[in-house]
Amino acid sequence: MSIIRVLPDELANRIAAGEVIERPASVVKELVENAVDAGARRIVVHARNGGRTLIQVQDDGGGMDRDDALLCLEPHATSKIREAADIDRITTLGFRGEALPSIASVSRFNLQTRQPQDLNGHEVSVEGGTMRDFRECGCAPGTSVRVAQLFYNVPGRRKFLRSPATENEHIQETVLLQALAHPEVAFELILDDQPTLQSGAAADPLRRAGMLLGRETADAMLPVDYTEDGIRIHGLTARPGLTRSSRREQRFFVNGRPASAEGLFYAVREAYHTLVMKGRYPPLVLYVELPPDRVDVNVHPAKREVRFREPQLVAQLVAAAVRRALRGLAGETVAQPALPAVARDTAGTPAPSRQPAPFAFTPAPEQAPLPFPTPFPPLHSPRPPAPAEPTTTPPLSPTDHRPQTTDHLPLPTPQTTGHRPQTSPSSSGTSPSTATREQIRGLRILGVLGTLYLVAESADGLVLLDQHAAHERILFERLLAAARAKAPESQPLLLPVSLDLAPADATLLRRSLEHFQALGFGLDTFGGNSFLITAVPAGFPGDNLGGLLRDILDELRQSSAGNAPHPDELRIAQAACKHAVKAEDPLRPVEIDKLLEDLAAAEMPYTCPHGRPVMITLPHSEIERRFGRRA
Repeated sequence: MSIIRVLPDELANRIAAGEVIERPASVVKELVENAVDAGARRIVVHARNGGRTLIQVQDDGGGMDRDDALLCLEPHATSKIREAADIDRITTLGFRGEALPSIASVSRFNLQTRQPQDLNGHEVSVEGGTMRDFRECGCAPGTSVRVAQLFYNVPGRRKFLRSPATENEHIQETVLLQALAHPEVAFELILDDQPTLQSGAAADPLRRAGMLLGRETADAMLPVDYTEDGIRIHGLTARPGLTRSSRREQRFFVNGRPASAEGLFYAVREAYHTLVMKGRYPPLVLYVELPPDRVDVNVHPAKREVRFREPQLVAQLVAAAVRRALRGLAGETVAQPALPAVARDTAGTPAPSRQPAPFAFTPAPEQAPLPFPTPFPPLHSPRPPAPAEPTTTPPLSPTDHRPQTTDHLPLPTPQTTGHRPQTSPSSSGTSPSTATREQIRGLRILGVLGTLYLVAESADGLVLLDQHAAHERILFERLLAAARAKAPESQPLLLPVSLDLAPADATLLRRSLEHFQALGFGLDTFGGNSFLITAVPAGFPGDNLGGLLRDILDELRQSSAGNAPHPDELRIAQAACKHAVKAEDPLRPVEIDKLLEDLAAAEMPYTCPHGRPVMITLPHSEIERRFGRRA
């Protein structure tokens, strides 16, 4: 007896929906792409409850007649390709004929469509893949698709959806990408009955980018336009100094399709080379146009990735286009290394070769700029040092700037060290430090390793202290202490700073405005997606506030992935201290003293707010073992 069976169409469509329809934003993407392919010049997207309750896409495109309105719901029914050769020269956004039947199989689906020359339109209603009604109707020219109760019949998929706010952000990014890809089309996005994104038709991509990315970002970008070997790269790229904390704002469009390919990101990284710090990413909007037979868009179920027939050539031209724009800014003085020459038929992407900068050890510095605009006030009154038994101490080294004290040398037993976390040495012989407050105050500074780590001596052994992590912990606890006391210490700005954000950032900031204000930020809405920064928490850096707020919003968005709660004071403080503190600011002796005192006063001085250790210790026993003084 045969055990292989042909699946029913309804079940096959549900399986296909698992690949094509990943989340509500996938529905929006497929429906918008169909509207663009139909010649629409205006597209309106509605979504409620993160797309769970309703997604509706209306367009003024060519519409469908009676037969096509029925056929479009059949699996693999498409007007985009007719023969095998068409797959190698795809010029439309959709082509597989999978989207509509997949969506209809996992929702309560309604389609109304009418061609401009017809007096009546046609309406199709489908529930869970089963047709319920088909009739004539009155409707505007074009097509309107309503998708209600998405995944209602696939509870396993529905429970894996994220919070409505997170799903709304994905929908917003999807519409933004489509609006950037098709400047000739007017777009409107309405989330939970609130207009969120509105963009009229634009004559060119550069104008559309200015509408959607925020005025300040668009003004700080350079035009790119470069053509070689039948491939054109054009768009906008950031001036040196404009960076983000993630590459989320590096957007590529291949033949009008939002897409990604690792070689494109690599090309941009090489073009900026030493102009961008490690871990920072210049925002850009680049359009790659090439003959359709030189790119394969049929490599991913959701068509998010593309594969170039000549990947290294495309990467080389993208890097050249960006580099040329940067050279134009600097009067042809920006020296950039060329990508290695490649043959046209070579596959793969070249791997970057970067050598890390070596660490250098220097004695504790005499003078250096302050790491913060002003010293922080103490979190609370530090405890007076406990009286210590007199001991004989070795003479201080010439580089030590701290007074000779003896109260920190006799180490207390573990039972008397307060709320230290329990840790055990790692296999390398080092361990996170669990020093008491008095031991932290009493660290004897020997010098600086690189520009980030303080090298100190304690009675336990050699201590490395990450000044960046320490500063983060101190700032984090100050922000939270002020929020808990409902008395945030704000530092008013002499002149308010205007902040013009992209729609997604503006939505996130509006949702979190009360929590920002509780930490001491003065933020006022200024119409549309614009805000005014009128104050910052006391001791917060006052330069580049616009970039700093954008970095904080990026951090909040990344930490909101999944079903995490909305940003609150805790998560905003974590993001704020991470981006406000500079990693490699050298410290003067008086500032090192202040840092140790503030760290000792912290409630949890052992880790930064993100869990990284502030100090690690190489015990005397491990040092002696390494030098063979004991077994």
